[in-house]
Amino acid sequence: MTRYKFRLERLLSLRRHTERMWEMRLAEATGACALLENRIRGLREENREYASLSSGGFVFSAAEILARGEFCRRLEHETRAAAARLEEAAAKREEVGRAYREASRARKVLDKLKERKAEEYYEEQRRGESKIMDEMAMSQILGREGDE
Repeated sequence: MTRYKFRLERLLSLRRHTERMWEMRLAEATGACALLENRIRGLREENREYASLSSGGFVFSAAEILARGEFCRRLEHETRAAAARLEEAAAKREEVGRAYREASRARKVLDKLKERKAEEYYEEQRRGESKIMDEMAMSQILGREGDE
């Protein structure tokens, strides 16, 4: 039985490549979001730490409290800026995710078509082989009857 050759194999290969490309972009976008989330978490923890007016029973001076307050405001500003970048990154991740899902769907459609066409091809091959075997058996039977 001859092997099935899918005529759209190059297109399928291109779609697989496109899907992998979007998958890598999605992983990159997800990684960027995770880094920003970690940065925001770290900034918030640092802000909580510096927001206290005392540390281990030690009370800070007025100048230290003002400096700590200014530092906390800077941390809050950085947190807001990181949160804004996270929103942008999440929007980009969603956009890339949509493109990835579309590329994946397009590849799956061709994969299913290839599977269906291969099944049809092999079924036709089996039918053809059965027909040949039946004809050979019939000719042998007719040949024996003619000999008698």
